[in-house]
Amino acid sequence: MSTNIWAWFTDAVSAIDSWGASLLGETLWLVIWTVVLILVIAMPIIICVAFLTLWERRMIGYMHMRRGPNRVGPGGILQPFADVLKLLTKEVIVPSRAHKVMYKLSPI
Repeated sequence: MSTNIWAWFTDAVSAIDSWGASLLGETLWLVIWTVVLILVIAMPIIICVAFLTLWERRMIGYMHMRRGPNRVGPGGILQPFADVLKLLTKEVIVPSRAHKVMYKLSPI
């Protein structure tokens, strides 16, 4: 049974690959196909890390006898996405008397 599923899967992937190559050209399709494969592999990992972080924050909140992260979305389910948005919109402030290159190269 599993051999039939694997054969069906490989046939479907090769059909999509040949269709995309004939539609967009070999080089452009290779770039698009590579990006899609990277996203298919990376997105579940990123989502798991986000929700494991949420779980960790809830456990720490429980140990400290406080409510934990539950401000964004129902039950805090959107908190990881709010954290990413906050991280991406942070402003980098360089002190006026600091050596600019050394400040940016040094660990924070």
